[in-house]
Amino acid sequence: MLWLFSQMFLLCLASFAVGVLVTWLSVRGRLQPERPKTRLALPAPRPAAEQVVIAEQPVAAPKPVKQPLPVKGNSKTMVFHTPDSPYYRRMKGDMTFGSEAEAVSAGYRRWTTKGRVKA
Repeated sequence: MLWLFSQMFLLCLASFAVGVLVTWLSVRGRLQPERPKTRLALPAPRPAAEQVVIAEQPVAAPKPVKQPLPVKGNSKTMVFHTPDSPYYRRMKGDMTFGSEAEAVSAGYRRWTTKGRVKA
């Protein structure tokens, strides 16, 4: 019985030692202190007599006014989406309309969300 106990003790001791070794090997790279970052040298200050001349940049032409986004319609579901729809960007409409009135006159209905109640 003592022989069995000593064999189990040695087996547990060996596995503990292997566990300690594996843990130490995985952590040893993190134990080294972090090296300080190298600092870049700042440019020398300019003498007070030196003046910097800034060339004038040409004035850019005004940006064109964006046209209102078209209303996108899906011909399979007969639903149209306006730019304020949360699905507008994801939707690949196969029909486009200039306004909501055009979409309604073509037989399309306005988009709705699940939480929105029809009035």
